[in-house]
Amino acid sequence: MKSIKFVIALLILSCSLQACQFNLSSDIVNAEKSIVSMGVNVSRLTDIDEIPVNNISYVNRGLIEAVPVEGIIRTITDQRYYDFLNLLKSELVKYPVHILRTDVDNIFVAGQIVSDEDKYTAGFYYPGTQNIYLFPLVFDMPSFEDGTTIHSTIHHEISSILLRKYRFDMIGFMAYNGSNIEYWNDEGYLLKHPPASYYASDALLAEGLLTHYAQTSAENDYNGYVEVTFAYPEVMSRFCSSYERVKFKYEFIKTFYLNISADFQPVFDRVSC
Repeated sequence: MKSIKFVIALLILSCSLQACQFNLSSDIVNAEKSIVSMGVNVSRLTDIDEIPVNNISYVNRGLIEAVPVEGIIRTITDQRYYDFLNLLKSELVKYPVHILRTDVDNIFVAGQIVSDEDKYTAGFYYPGTQNIYLFPLVFDMPSFEDGTTIHSTIHHEISSILLRKYRFDMIGFMAYNGSNIEYWNDEGYLLKHPPASYYASDALLAEGLLTHYAQTSAENDYNGYVEVTFAYPEVMSRFCSSYERVKFKYEFIKTFYLNISADFQPVFDRVSC
């Protein structure tokens, strides 16, 4: 009798698990459709061959044509992917619908690239397209504990598309830097040897750099201002209220985005300098 009850219990458990899995699959489809209704295609990648060369490799390897990324993909589970879709939607609603429909084509999501060269890649914009690739599981690594999340990466990569499409005045932006600022292009070193904080030191903030990562290039400097403004307005408010050069560069970013669309105003209303 006990064995029969045990078998029945297993059958009930199995059916429950299958029902839960079915419901989660349905929830994922609905979440993807919800994002598609906003004007952006979203899909999950599971094979390394589906991922083109990323922007870090593009710069450091001196490539002219894209080549496959080497390594394997750390798979993102259904539950983690579903949670990420909800997170993604919470950030995309900050964009005017017409901007999403015209300026962002595809968002591809994978867990993490597992290789010596690309394991720190949290996301990238693919040059010459309106596609971005995001890797949420990167933020499980200890080096990403402080101050940066996939929330900010979403805005970081979209901002690279908008920079090119709407011809951001990088020279004007850089003009607000202090005289001691020199950009150096060694992203790999910085990612493998992360500083104590994601946000810049007082000395760098006084010179106009918002994050340590901004030191790698003028574009990453610009990206950093956008990601903090969109994802963490309270942090942007604190820094632009305390450092004059940060305020000037923030206002420069604000003008650029409002020239793209006045419908970005609610994003900047959340920041107080």
